[in-house]
Amino acid sequence: MTNAGSNSGNTTDGGDGHYRNLLLTTLLRLLLIYFLPVVLLAAFFHIQHRHLIRDTRLAHLQSIAEHQAYTLDLFLRERIINLENVIDDPRLNVPPTNIELQRHLDNLRKTSDTFVDLGWFNAAGDLIAYAGPHPDLESRNYGLEAWFLALRGSAKQRIITDTYMGFREQPHFTIAVNRVIDDRYVVLRAVLSPERIEEYVATLQHPERISTALLSEDGMVQVISGKEIKVSTPSPLKPPRHPSIGSDITKRNGSDVFYAWTWLKTTSWVLLVEGEDPSAAAALISGGYATVIIIIGGILLIELLLIVHRARQVVRHKRKTDKQEADLSGQLVQAAKLATVGELAAGIAHEINNPLAIIAEETGLVRDLMDPSFGNALSDEELRNHLDIIHDATFRARDITRKLLGFVRQEKVILAQHDVCKILDGVLDGMLGRELELSNIRVVRDYSPHLPEITTDRHQLEQVFLNIVKNAIDAMENEGTLTVHTSSIHSRVIISISDTGVGMTREQVDKAFLPFFTTKEVGKGTGLGLSVSYGIIKGLRGQISVDSELGRGSMFTIELPLELVSSKPERSHGGKTS
Repeated sequence: MTNAGSNSGNTTDGGDGHYRNLLLTTLLRLLLIYFLPVVLLAAFFHIQHRHLIRDTRLAHLQSIAEHQAYTLDLFLRERIINLENVIDDPRLNVPPTNIELQRHLDNLRKTSDTFVDLGWFNAAGDLIAYAGPHPDLESRNYGLEAWFLALRGSAKQRIITDTYMGFREQPHFTIAVNRVIDDRYVVLRAVLSPERIEEYVATLQHPERISTALLSEDGMVQVISGKEIKVSTPSPLKPPRHPSIGSDITKRNGSDVFYAWTWLKTTSWVLLVEGEDPSAAAALISGGYATVIIIIGGILLIELLLIVHRARQVVRHKRKTDKQEADLSGQLVQAAKLATVGELAAGIAHEINNPLAIIAEETGLVRDLMDPSFGNALSDEELRNHLDIIHDATFRARDITRKLLGFVRQEKVILAQHDVCKILDGVLDGMLGRELELSNIRVVRDYSPHLPEITTDRHQLEQVFLNIVKNAIDAMENEGTLTVHTSSIHSRVIISISDTGVGMTREQVDKAFLPFFTTKEVGKGTGLGLSVSYGIIKGLRGQISVDSELGRGSMFTIELPLELVSSKPERSHGGKTS
């Protein structure tokens, strides 16, 4: 095989559509590389900040719960100690009188106004002495009351009851201590006011929107502050017994509710602190986080603008590079044309010599016939016939030079509807017809009878066919068969040109379309023919391939689309278009 060589460079997609796609692709790539990581990092820190706010909120509520529980434990222990000081007073008569109990009650109220009354009970549960606002309770028997039975049946010497109604039919707590004095079992009981304890709990509140409740072990409300929930009703939240200190988040009416708890040590109550979920605005503003968000947003905006600017720079550079490549490709194509003309010089000279010889012969004949010394009179009709021959030969020579100039001249690409078979015939019969005849090469034309026309540039396609057929002539040396086949499939036209020449090795086939690669002898080929052909076909949105076997010939296959979509080549015969 002869003159193999091609441009392996890619063609651009041409037109504004291609550069819009390039801009979008570049933007997407830059966003994924530079913008997305920053966004993900900002989202990560935002999530971590939200978790930090949540954990800080829970830790804060838990701290409040522990502090208030400790204070209440201390308060209740003080009330028990107050009672123990009374029952252990050596000056106390056993049993005491109502007046004596009243004096002790007055003293207790000086330490805490939560004390309502005092009562002295014997082992049977009879109220022996009483001081307080309910004198009608005196002489009642409490032997079957739950708190009395629990205290009598326990080894402990003190008890704090849950809220209950009792004989007075209003919520109250009972604190009681027992002793054995002079071999007699006695109990001193004090009633505490839930309202006063609630007021005391309210004094422990922090200046924020939280509520505190004291719950019994079974989840019944004993004291409530900051919520409109009745005492002795079930609480919507029931903290677990273990761990004794903790915090958690629950859902209520679609919102997060933060709460913490601490179980008291003096009684089986749990102190529950409940706080509202900080709003999103508060979460963002806290700790100057809003400023951080604004700074990050500004950085992202600046980065986005830089990415857009950079993407546009890439597209502008691509446009400039494509134009430069198109210019260089056009120069390469033009050089290949001139080299092809050089190779065709002998055949073209012969083609032009034939009409020139006819002109010279006819001119000499007419001159002789017009010479009186020959004695031949030339009629008008004979003169006209000779002039017609000269005229035809002149225009034949003009057509040859016009085709040659049209092939060599660098023109802009003109896309139009063309019949591929007619373009092939123009190359086979016009440009290379004489050379094929002198080389004893038989041409077999296997054209599809219903081949559709395609949108293409005639001059570019002529050059491709000329390069391939010229290589085939060189490969077959002095005789052979050139077969040209055309067909169409799936909106594409397929042209195959095969020869019976020397063929190429696998290594030569792989390099066939590389620039300046040739199998010809030094000085007989430039190595640009197939390189330029490759670039032209790619620029026309087609494909070109070669299949060859050493000693059996080669076959070039060209596929071209029926229509060129959104492509407008700028230069003629360029291996690249834009």
